[in-house]
Amino acid sequence: MTEAQIQAFLEKMVPSCRSGYTCLKDWYDTSRTTSADSMCGAYSGGTRERASRIIYKVSQACGINPQVILATLQKEQGLVNHVWPSDWRYRIAMGQGCPDTAACDTRYYGFFNQVYGAAWQFKRYANPAGTSQYFTWYAPGKTWNILWNPNHDCGSSPVYVQNQATANLYYYTPYQPNAAAIRAGYGTGDGCSSYGNRNFYQYFTDWFGSTTTPVNACAQPSSPKTAVKTYVVTASSLNARSAPSLACNENISALAQDTVLQATAVVDGWLRVNTEAGARWVAREHVRYAAADESACALPPKVGSAQYAYVLVADSTGRAVPNSGCELKSTEISAGTIVQAFAVSGDRNWVKVHIGDVDGWVDRAALRRADTMETACALPGDTSAAHMVYTIRESGTSGLTSPNPECGIGRATLSGQTVVQAVSANRDRDWLLVSSGRGLLWVDRSHLTRLASTADPCEVRVSSRAAQRTYLLDVDTEALSSPTTVCDTGSVPISAGTVLRPKASTEAGDWLQVETGQGMRWVPRGSVRQVTSEELCAEPPADATSAMKTYTFLAPATARTAPYAECASGVVEVAAGTVATAVEVNGARDWLKLRLAEGDLWVPRDAVRYATSGESCTQPSDVRSAYKTYVVRSEGSVSRSAPSLECGRGVVEMSAGTVLTAKAVTADRQWLLFESSSGEDLWLPREDVDYQ
Repeated sequence: MTEAQIQAFLEKMVPSCRSGYTCLKDWYDTSRTTSADSMCGAYSGGTRERASRIIYKVSQACGINPQVILATLQKEQGLVNHVWPSDWRYRIAMGQGCPDTAACDTRYYGFFNQVYGAAWQFKRYANPAGTSQYFTWYAPGKTWNILWNPNHDCGSSPVYVQNQATANLYYYTPYQPNAAAIRAGYGTGDGCSSYGNRNFYQYFTDWFGSTTTPVNACAQPSSPKTAVKTYVVTASSLNARSAPSLACNENISALAQDTVLQATAVVDGWLRVNTEAGARWVAREHVRYAAADESACALPPKVGSAQYAYVLVADSTGRAVPNSGCELKSTEISAGTIVQAFAVSGDRNWVKVHIGDVDGWVDRAALRRADTMETACALPGDTSAAHMVYTIRESGTSGLTSPNPECGIGRATLSGQTVVQAVSANRDRDWLLVSSGRGLLWVDRSHLTRLASTADPCEVRVSSRAAQRTYLLDVDTEALSSPTTVCDTGSVPISAGTVLRPKASTEAGDWLQVETGQGMRWVPRGSVRQVTSEELCAEPPADATSAMKTYTFLAPATARTAPYAECASGVVEVAAGTVATAVEVNGARDWLKLRLAEGDLWVPRDAVRYATSGESCTQPSDVRSAYKTYVVRSEGSVSRSAPSLECGRGVVEMSAGTVLTAKAVTADRQWLLFESSSGEDLWLPREDVDYQ
């Protein structure tokens, strides 16, 4: 029944009410908002809601036939056809919370509380998922001894409870009518008679027909009106039915909140809409008009099935519907991703595929058919969230790109005892998608051990081995204090493009241990790649600092454009005894950048020693002419016979205000050459003078 049909029924039962009283057809109550649970969906409360509206909305939220609510209102308080009902009847309208052996529970007082509470209770009797198996003593499909009357001395007799609806009646009113009650019709029987379930049956069948005669609740309406507008689902989950009736339970499709629907017909508060399963009916009150940008995302008419796996040949977008104009809930998919298709659009230009824990439509032009090996690695569907923490039981465990042991693409080896965080599980929950040093990979659950809740993932120790290769960080990464993504204590950010020289790695090489300014940290192997010689030579060290001392080469050595032995670009052989001034030192302080005749180049620190005072006074070869006039800035400035602070020859203290004309400047423009009053050439730091 729709809300309008319920109201019409109440008005038919009581055309006019006695003066001074409010009959059910005219009763209003303030309802409260309730959230969804295992029994009922969410109910949006309102001020001064009509009784017929409350009955209808509760029936929708809890999935209860409104005819059952009407029969119960009459059975308990006679409200449906009462022409002078007192307010107390509305207070306990459904008898909810009013046992035969005790006073009513005041928590259920009020018309809305009674209707919603009774409907909720009817659903609870079925022990739905998420609840305990509490109600079992009148379980359907069995014979139970049921009392005749609250007076146990009247006895009981066996009753076969055929279905859940019958069980609900006996849970709610746990007595059966005896022969005297049945013979009396609506009248009085004997001292052991009870009337609740007798009256419910008689009201229901008198008003709505036989409970056993089959009615085709899924019959299609004869003349629905055409509809053309687009709508959006507002309920958290909306049942789309094959006919416009709550009693029709055939081919129900659940539609998620915000699903966009194209309506094709309308009848008595119901809309016929397109869904991927075909045409279905939805209640109009649970949808709203779609905005302009939403209309392009309406579900297509019935789609066909698909079974092949595909590979994306280009970066593409997974869309909510097969329409490139739909921008809502889109998912970007990288070229090379292998996807499993399970539906195809009517024009066969789009396929619907699994994309991790979501599904999306992809333009078929962006796909090619996967081969046998690729098919084994297609992204799975029907995944569910997972969040537990595990350890890898043994080294050599494989991490796969799909929960299929036949998948060989992107297979990686994981180290034993490393800690991993589960993020998803497959449908059978025998494979888990975990966050590892190699990225997100599927691992057979039999190779994982649940980490004890008392264990600290940052303290788990793993075996390691020496590392020798040099790597380049592909993405901004957090270097962690332990080889697991679960531990973020003491993490150190490292920027993409940083060159890393790991000191160690886990046994399977899925984590690399590197030195940072805050100590040793672990970097996931999946965030780096082996660096090329060209990249090494082009990558300046991010942690270099300035240096200024003068050094002498101990033996012939190789100078390079970057502080890495693998750098083969710009290599210069430097003779033993060469003296050069340092301009930078790397963070590990094992390479120096020296100013050589060929330019500024890096050499290993152990290839040089500090220059002596005499060696430090070597004249530079890369000077340029200068001619400007300068004034010494302050007392105590010292000139030297060579542009090096280590040079102790020709040291002369200059007076503030002394005027000098420059003859030359070093290539780095840090030293100026002047001629002293005695005719001797002396070098003075550029920072000690100003232009005249």
